[in-house]
Amino acid sequence: MKSSSPWFVLFAAASVASCEGELVARPDATADVVRSDGAIMDAASDGGMDATIMDVPSADAPSADASCSLPAPVAQPPAALPSRLSVVESLAAERPDWLEASCPSQGGDRRFLFELVRRLRESDPRWGLDRRTGALSDDIITYFYGTGCPEGSREAYMVDVIGRLCPRPGVDPPAVPVWIDRSGEGPVWTLMGFAPGSLPDASTPPDVTSPPTDTGVSTVALPNGAPVVEAVARERPELLRNSCVDTGGNNEFLFEVVRRLRRMDPRWGLNWKRGRVGDMSQDVVDYYRGPAGGTMEGSTDVHIVDIIGGHCGGSPSPAWIDVTAATAMGGTIGRWTLAGRTDL
Repeated sequence: MKSSSPWFVLFAAASVASCEGELVARPDATADVVRSDGAIMDAASDGGMDATIMDVPSADAPSADASCSLPAPVAQPPAALPSRLSVVESLAAERPDWLEASCPSQGGDRRFLFELVRRLRESDPRWGLDRRTGALSDDIITYFYGTGCPEGSREAYMVDVIGRLCPRPGVDPPAVPVWIDRSGEGPVWTLMGFAPGSLPDASTPPDVTSPPTDTGVSTVALPNGAPVVEAVARERPELLRNSCVDTGGNNEFLFEVVRRLRRMDPRWGLNWKRGRVGDMSQDVVDYYRGPAGGTMEGSTDVHIVDIIGGHCGGSPSPAWIDVTAATAMGGTIGRWTLAGRTDL
């Protein structure tokens, strides 16, 4: 890829370093849409329905430093990545306070995530973080299995290491250490923001600080869940084909997408169409954008996203279309719900 590629414009704020270096900038791409061919679309107008296409690095893109020297990978597809759950559980047992405070959108930080990566990298520098949506993932680690330098590569396994990230205080169970392989969702390996030298040692007693003040401002940005929709469509195409209830199908595709999204962030949910309780949208998900700790069930303070293109047509396809603005312009609303389901 030449230096004039649009990808370099997208990540111009990030300084590229070698395998042992750091990327400390955090580009903002939370409103992007990722197409099935890997391109990122900047949803900047008409509720996300008009888009500008920009390239993202492919697995065979030249590395920032071709001189990277890495040990042989412990696994390559189709082999499964060996579990390191014991490392995650060990850190969680030592620093439960870090795990509990691992949700940045609720005033927490990434100390747990960074310390885990630091420990894994002590024995294998192929471990890293993930930026498949542009911004750094809060509960995901990656393992590079390719050649050359890993920064920006898609040749990686992707593992969810924090279950129930961002639980609602007093409502949801707390975060837990997990090991869930989600490689099919298209990871992008990175060390963006990783600065292990600035982390306190894990043996240091926890600091006693006051909890963050809830501002009550409803301005939570819409995360990009397009890779999840694409992954479910690839893994369960029969669910997508059979997603129209009006023609004898069911909502299992929709439910599986919401189930996976909620593993990352419990703000995700289903939608009561036009706000009418009991009339569930068949191809739409909601993201609660209200204050932390607020009541989500029944809230109209939501982002609204269409996830099935051509629904009930002859060839439904995975989509990620922010229709929040279009819904408001049409004089109607969305309403967050789990529709009484306990399996999401």
